[in-house]
Parts: sequence; C-alpha cells; structure tokens
Amino acid sequence: MSGAAAVAALVAFAIVAVGAITARAGSWGVSRHREHLERLSREEFAELFVFIEPARFLKWNLLAVLVVPAVAWLATGAGVWALAGLALVVASPTVVHRRLRRRRMQALQRQLPDAIAAVAAGLRGGLALWQSMDLVPRHQPSPIAQEFALVLRQHRMGVSIDVALDEFARRTSLHDARMLAATLSIARDLGGGLAEALERQGASVRRRVAMEERIDSLTAQGRMQGVIVGALPFGVAAALFALEPDEMSRMLTTPLGWLVVVGVLLLETCGALLIRRIVRIDV
Repeated sequence: MSGAAAVAALVAFAIVAVGAITARAGSWGVSRHREHLERLSREEFAELFVFIEPARFLKWNLLAVLVVPAVAWLATGAGVWALAGLALVVASPTVVHRRLRRRRMQALQRQLPDAIAAVAAGLRGGLALWQSMDLVPRHQPSPIAQEFALVLRQHRMGVSIDVALDEFARRTSLHDARMLAATLSIARDLGGGLAEALERQGASVRRRVAMEERIDSLTAQGRMQGVIVGALPFGVAAALFALEPDEMSRMLTTPLGWLVVVGVLLLETCGALLIRRIVRIDV
C-alpha cells in the first residue's frame, strides 16, 4: 500500500512539475511574442512609414490567435491543424513585414537614380545641398520622397546631412544609399565637384537597376515554373479530396497522414528554396 502511495505521489509530482514547466514556457513565449509585436509596430513597421497603434495591433493578433486555431479544429477535428493555424497566425506579422520591406526596398532602388539626378540638377542650378535635396520630396513619388523628407526633417532639427544620410542608408540597407552618403561626405571633405560626383553615381545606379530588371525578365519564366510546380501537389490533393473524401480524410485525422503532410511540406519548402537559389543572380 505504501509503495502504491509512493508511486501515486511521484506521478502527481511529475504531473504538477510538467504543468508548471509548461505554464512557465507558455508565459515566456507569450511575453516574447508580445515584445516582438510591440517592436514590429513601434519600430520596424514605422521605418516603412506604416504606422500601427501597438495596443490595437496586439488586440487583433490576440483575436486571431484565439479564432484561427479554433476554426481549424472545428473544420478538421485534428489538433495538428489547430497548431498549424496557431503557427500561421504567430508568424504572419513577421512575414507581412518582410514582404512590405522587400517591396519598399525594390521601389527605392528603382527611384534612387532619379532622386540623385534631381539633387545634381539642383546643385548645378546654384542651390545649396539641402535645397537640392528638397526637390526630391517635392517632385518625386513615394517612397523615395518620404525618405528624403525625413532626412531633411532631421537636418532642420540640428542633425548634419551626413549623419541623416547615414541613418537613411541604415534604415534602407541599400548599397547605393550607403554609396550616396559616402559620395556626399567625400566630395564635401575634399572639395570636389559634388554635382559631377552625383551625376556619375546616378548613372552607375541607373545601369545597375537596368541590369537587375533585365535579369528579372530573363528569370521570370523559371520563377513562374517554380510556382506552378510548387502549386501542383496542392491542386492534386484538392482534386483527390473532392473525388475520395473518405480516404483522403485520413491525411487530416491520423498520425500517419500528418507525417505524410509534414513530409510533403518539407519537400515543397526545400524545392522552393532550391529554385529560388537557382534563379537568383546578384548584380
């Protein structure tokens, strides 16, 4: 009897310990996710000129965390899909931020040659550097107009042009933005022709952008083939679910089916990364 009581006590202690560890890990995970969302809304989205109130951002994400897994559970009856829905909701803010940032950086790269040319034209017309830079937010589209307006706003608040441009290069992580900051700094220190230096850099950036666009057009077919091949298994699975719903339902309700689904997703991910590496050419 005493032995059975000891075993029961050990089991109870193990259950309590596992529950405490799980609760602690869950609390730590929730805290880290909340800090991550606050940093995204306050800093990283703000650097893209997308301003989101942190409290509202946290509220909608929490609602999605509760609703999406519940809907997945009710639709499939399998806990693995509820976990998949939870993972999707948790990862979606970061994925959206990266996609928005990539699109913004591509637009900035395309617009930078015209902005540099506008500054050079202003210098040749006798304007000061900050006056020449003010031509960009006046006559160029966003997002380059937003970035130059921020540089000028920082300059009016007492920050030097060099420091403001360095911050612009850090914020955008563009090689040509760093080169612009370096060109302006070197030309001002050495007393060289600033307009000529900017014109040369603008022409160089324009050639780089044209080359990248040419490469994108040449690799577009390969990227489209990758999308079609990657989407084909999901189309086949949808057709089989329509034709044989009873048999295919095992993919969602049995451990073996979950293992197959995970294997397919891993292979799909590996294939997508491989195709992306093949068609990617750095200039």
